[in-house]
Amino acid sequence: MRILGTIPHPTFKIVAYTLERYFYIEIEAGPMKQCYKLHKEQVDGLEGVKKWLDEDFLAHLQHTFETMYKSHQASVNRNFPK
Repeated sequence: MRILGTIPHPTFKIVAYTLERYFYIEIEAGPMKQCYKLHKEQVDGLEGVKKWLDEDFLAHLQHTFETMYKSHQASVNRNFPK
């Protein structure tokens, strides 16, 4: 796995990697990470990955990260009370 590039974003850390048959995209927000694989046949390099990360997809990611964070915090609070 090699780094294809990073994609600037004000909220997320986005890194795209290249594998033999896939582009692997990691998107981080705080203590959470979402990862996706795209066949190289579907997109054209880093520019294609950027296009795939459109406004609607990023809005959905934000919602998913918020849900993940609430679940994460609830588990921490249940299992490691102050």
